Amino acid sequence: MDVGATSRAAIQTWTGRVIGEQIHSKPLNAAYRQWLFHKASRQPRLRDMFVQSSSAFVDTLLNLRVGNDHLVVAQSESYIANLGRDLRGTLASELKFATANSLRELFDDCLARMQPTYARYISSLSERNVYWETLILPLAADAHSETVFTMCYMACLSEQVDVLQILYDRSPVGIVAAVPIRNGLNKTDDARILTMNTKARQILKQDRVTNEFHSVGEMIRFISNGLHWTGINSSSEDHLTRIDYRDPAGEEFSLTIELINQFVLVSINERSRPEPRVTGRFARLMGFAS
Repeated sequence: MDVGATSRAAIQTWTGRVIGEQIHSKPLNAAYRQWLFHKASRQPRLRDMFVQSSSAFVDTLLNLRVGNDHLVVAQSESYIANLGRDLRGTLASELKFATANSLRELFDDCLARMQPTYARYISSLSERNVYWETLILPLAADAHSETVFTMCYMACLSEQVDVLQILYDRSPVGIVAAVPIRNGLNKTDDARILTMNTKARQILKQDRVTNEFHSVGEMIRFISNGLHWTGINSSSEDHLTRIDYRDPAGEEFSLTIELINQFVLVSINERSRPEPRVTGRFARLMGFAS
């Protein structure tokens, strides 16, 4: 899928000390601690991590900065199998799909700061909403070389998403989880939908195979243009927006959009039901809020 060099994927990023709090995968956490161990005395080198990755850290991608570009010089066999594509010998600029465009910017930033970056995203190469976490580490070739390598450690978060689906699919409230774009602009509209529960699909008349929309902005437009709901009231404060609607049959719904811990959480409640405390009851259950 070629979406052009200017397209960007919805990628969440973390830097600094919070990285250790956000990592889910044990191999990624071990890689992070290994990098920090060497960083305490010097800039970590390629051999500090690459030897370890051959056994302990399974899904890896090693990039070399070449001018203003990045060349994939190594890719683990498991990552080739999981991604479904061998990227070795490919320049990042040649990978003209949204995820690669966004990751390339992260490689540049990581090398400029000489500090790790942790990211989560849905790959543009996948037709399914498979959620990945990635740890990007800046490395030097040796003690006298510039930091020109970025080692990426990947882990699929599908299991966490499956658990999430089980937890909230029985909810009487429609819930949609989305991930915002990484640059912080138009977070709500551009946030790509990660998953929605059974009730949300029922209310929005979506099946499990085909969605009429892929972002929160598209969902809002579908509600007006596709379902022909009419907005009757709206309010906004801090990171929470509420919109009340009435459908053509006269039934009323309340839609709440909230930014929580770099997720966009949307709840859709039938006004005839008592309104739940979504943040307290559902967000903490799903790990979105403390």
